[in-house]
Amino acid sequence: MKRIYGITMASALALALTGCGDNPQTPSKDAGVTPADAAKIDQRDVCSVAKHGLEKVVANAKVYNASAIKEGVEFRRLGVNNSGLIASIDVAMKNGDKEVKPKDFKGKASKDNVFSVEYAAERACTFGLAALQYKHEGKSTWRNEVPGDGFKY
Repeated sequence: MKRIYGITMASALALALTGCGDNPQTPSKDAGVTPADAAKIDQRDVCSVAKHGLEKVVANAKVYNASAIKEGVEFRRLGVNNSGLIASIDVAMKNGDKEVKPKDFKGKASKDNVFSVEYAAERACTFGLAALQYKHEGKSTWRNEVPGDGFKY
């Protein structure tokens, strides 16, 4: 019995030290991210500008949003598509601006939406990832929204 406990503890320690789990924190640009993979990713960790820096978060946002567009679930909030927000972040970073004024989905300059570059990057990353996560979640929970489903007549 002691031998089984010893083997169990040794294997658990070896797995913990080698980091055997996959690391979904750094997405591949070529492969994209599937909704099932996105469901395992922590939004706060991946999309934190303070933790990863602005360039890394924008790169993550581009990968997640490209996958969301491919899946057909791109976010639009306050009249601004997520891809438009990412494009305006790129322009602001290139020009050295502190604020982002994204264009709406019709291509017109937004009058009310003015974000700081850091907030816009976190928002774009979160929206790209959340769209994929919501698609994955919806496949298993859509039945909860059907009225009368599950009742016996």
